[in-house]
Amino acid sequence: MSDGGKEGGGGKMIKDMLLKLPEEIKAKRKSLVETSLSIENINAEIREWEAEQMEDIANAMRDGKPAFSNAEKRAAELARRKKDDSGMIQLEAQLNFLKSGYETDRINLQYSIDIQENYRAIARLGGGEV
Repeated sequence: MSDGGKEGGGGKMIKDMLLKLPEEIKAKRKSLVETSLSIENINAEIREWEAEQMEDIANAMRDGKPAFSNAEKRAAELARRKKDDSGMIQLEAQLNFLKSGYETDRINLQYSIDIQENYRAIARLGGGEV
């Protein structure tokens, strides 16, 4: 059943991939952690900006009365300020870019893990000739 050269070459390729994939997977996981931290930092910046704005909105007065008298009006004013603030627009664009990249990297990581599992299964089926 064996034709010698072809199986030997395939076994070497599988062995090479099984030795190479752990480092690739490690690098991809590290990249995901770094991207996740960047996302968390931007989310923290956004929350801080929103808190500052909400304090300003809550304290705003018009004719001696609160300018934004209920939660809906305060939320609408926050949304308006967010939409008009160039720094916030930039932060949200950066956040969306990072989230998209994170999801793509997560898919690529899973793909590498799947390939590794497939190579392991092939190696086991080959009777351990790796």
